[in-house]
Amino acid sequence: MVQTVLTVAAFALIGGGIKYIDEAFDEKIYSQKIATAIAAILLVLWIGISILDTAAATILLSIMLGVLFTGKIDNTVFGASTSAIVVSLAFLEKIIFLPLLALTFTGIIDEKGNDYVDSHKTNKIIAFFFLHRFTMKVGLLTLSLAGVFAMQYLLAFLFFDISYDTVGFFSGESKKEMELNKRSGVESPHSQAV
Repeated sequence: MVQTVLTVAAFALIGGGIKYIDEAFDEKIYSQKIATAIAAILLVLWIGISILDTAAATILLSIMLGVLFTGKIDNTVFGASTSAIVVSLAFLEKIIFLPLLALTFTGIIDEKGNDYVDSHKTNKIIAFFFLHRFTMKVGLLTLSLAGVFAMQYLLAFLFFDISYDTVGFFSGESKKEMELNKRSGVESPHSQAV
C-alpha cells in the first residue's frame, strides 16, 4: 500500500512538474528559474523511482520517448534532463523491452493525434480522446489486464495525467488573465516570470 501511494505521488509530481516546465519555457507563464529548479528535482525523482522500480522505469521512459520521437523536447532544460535520464537508464538495464515498445508507440500516436486536433476541426469525442492522450491509457490498461503491470501503475499513470492537465488548466487561466491585463494596460505578475 505504501509503495502504491509513493508511486502514485511520484508520477503525479512528475506529470505536474513537466507541464509547469513546459509552460514556463513555451508560454512564459511561470518563472524559468523555478522551472529549472523543478527540473533538477524531477530528474532526481525520475531516476530514483526508475532505479527502484522496473515497471515505473519502463512507463516513464515510454512517455519520454513518445515525446522525444515526435520532436516535443524543445528547450535546453528538457534536453539536458532527457539526456541525463537516458544515460542513467542505459546503465540500469531495468527496462521491460516489449511493453516499452508498445507504450512508446501509443505515446507517439497520442502526440501526433494531439497535434492534429489542436490544428484541425474534429468531432468532440476524437478531440477529447487525443487532447487527453487516451491511446497510451488504453495501452497501459491492456498491459495491466494482461498481467504485465500491476493495476497500481495504471493508477499512477492516471495521476500523472491528472496532475499534468491540472497545471495546464491553471496555466490557461493565467494566460487569460495575462491577456486581459495586457488589453487593459495592467502589468501582470506573470509577465516578469523569466
